Amino acid sequence: MCHADAAIARKELPECWALAERCHEEFWGSGAEPPRRVVDVAAGHGLLGWFLLALCCQSARPLPVVYAVDERMPASAGKLRDAFGAAFPRLRAQHRYIVGDARDVQATSDTLVAGLHACGELSDIVIDVALQGSSQLALVPCCHSTRNLAAADADAAVRVGLDEAVDSARARRLAAAGWVVERDTLCPREITPKNGLILARPPSVSVGESRPLYPRSLPPLSFGWRGPG
Repeated sequence: MCHADAAIARKELPECWALAERCHEEFWGSGAEPPRRVVDVAAGHGLLGWFLLALCCQSARPLPVVYAVDERMPASAGKLRDAFGAAFPRLRAQHRYIVGDARDVQATSDTLVAGLHACGELSDIVIDVALQGSSQLALVPCCHSTRNLAAADADAAVRVGLDEAVDSARARRLAAAGWVVERDTLCPREITPKNGLILARPPSVSVGESRPLYPRSLPPLSFGWRGPG
């Protein structure tokens, strides 16, 4: 990170590391078959995926492929690629940046869908992607809104606060679909007040046929990176 010379907000470092550590512990350290792929929705710099790969490379298990998806790729993402690729050459081909719409992502049951501070309705899109693909989920919502709250949840927001009411409704939606849901705190509020974490595993299903995870509107990747160098 010190060699990347990338303009990244200081608080994003502990946030990304905390989620990478928790995902690694939850989905790679449980003894169950780990995800073969990770899709990081609204990835920004792509730092979450790099941190997760760095943790996974300490294991004898095959490395996952990380797809960082966002509507634009900042210049800092290329700098991080070069810095991490120099420090961990084995990881370079495992991280792929996709410029596209999160709604077009097609995940499968071998995938972990992650969203760190997915803003507003984007958190619900992350959940949609996980539900449609029977994928594992790690979500830290942000910018909560009353827009999609049912009347009962809006009443709850008055009692328990907007963030809690919205995320409780999201957890119930996953549970109603059969997902095993855990809610927790990602990190201290001093790092970020938006620190609610939703982890979810789908009902037991066979691993689907592996297929590219890029948005449907983009051609298949023939290399490990898409975007400006």
